[in-house]
Amino acid sequence: MAGTDTVGETLAARPDSPLDHDVCVVGGGAAGLSAATFLARYGLDTLVLARGNSAIGQCACLENYLGFPGGIAPDRFLALGETQVAHEGGTVREEAVERVDRVELGERSTGAIGDPPGRGGFRVESDAGEYRVRYVLAATAYDGEMFAPFEDEVETDGEFGTVDSDGGRTPVEGLYAAGWMTTETVHQAVVGAGHGARAAVSLIRDDVAARFWPAVGDHYVDWVVREGRYGGDDWDEHTREWFEDEVLVDDVDDDLAAAALAHLRSEFRAREIDADERERRDREGQRRLLERLDDDVVREHAATLDGTETP
Repeated sequence: MAGTDTVGETLAARPDSPLDHDVCVVGGGAAGLSAATFLARYGLDTLVLARGNSAIGQCACLENYLGFPGGIAPDRFLALGETQVAHEGGTVREEAVERVDRVELGERSTGAIGDPPGRGGFRVESDAGEYRVRYVLAATAYDGEMFAPFEDEVETDGEFGTVDSDGGRTPVEGLYAAGWMTTETVHQAVVGAGHGARAAVSLIRDDVAARFWPAVGDHYVDWVVREGRYGGDDWDEHTREWFEDEVLVDDVDDDLAAAALAHLRSEFRAREIDADERERRDREGQRRLLERLDDDVVREHAATLDGTETP
C-alpha cells in the first residue's frame, strides 16, 4: 500500500473475518474516487463499485479543476482517479449497485486495546456479486434508490434521492454520502472531490473514535511531512501535555489512554519521509500522469526538449 496506513490491521484483513472489504464506495466519479483515495490511504480495505456512468461524463472538457491548466477530458480525469485509488491499495470494479441492506456481522472485537467494538455492517448487492462490508459511502448521482431500505431513517428528495448529511454522515451508523447525492455540495467536480474527501475523513474519524473515543478521532489528518518534523524528548513531552490538555477525557481507562497516546505519536511519526523518499514519490507521481497521457502528446513535448521541434 502506498498511503500512510495508520490504522494497522483492519477486520477485513483477518483470516476469520466476516467481511469481504472494510468499506464500499458506491460511485466512481470525482467524489467517490477522492473518498476512496483517503480511505485506502488510512488503511481500510476499500472497494469502489462504479457502473461507468459518472455525472462528470456530461462535461465535454473539464476546464476548472485545479491542477489541469488547459483542461482535461473527463474520461482521462476519471482514469487518473482510478489509478490513484489502485496506487493507494483500493480496488475499482465496474458494477452497478442494486441494493444496500444492514446486516449483523457478529462480535468483532478481539478485546485488544484500540480494537473496534463489535457491531453491524452492510450487505451490498451489485449486478455482479454481493459484498459484506463494515461501511458504505454512497457517492453516485444516479442510484439514490439504494437508500430505500433506510427510508425511515434517511430523508431523501428529488429525482435521484438526494440526502441531507453532515460532513458526509447520515443518521444511519456506518452509512455515509458524498457529492451529488447530498445537499452539501454544488455540481462542480472540484467541489464534489472535496466533499468526497470530507466524507471519507468523517468516516475515518468515526473509525478511530470507535477504537478509542471521539476526541482521538477528531485529530486524524492525512498528510506527510519532512523527516525530523516529529520526535525527540521535547516533542514527546509536548505531545504528552497536548494529549492530556486537549484529547484525554474523564473516566478513560489508563491502559486505553496509554494506547491512544501511543497511537497518536506513531501516527504522526509514520508521516515523516526523508529527502530520497520525497524525490521518489514526486517522480513516481509524474510517471503515473505520463502513463495516462496520449503517446503523441508526450512525443511532441519530448521533441521540444531535445531541440528537434519548436514549441
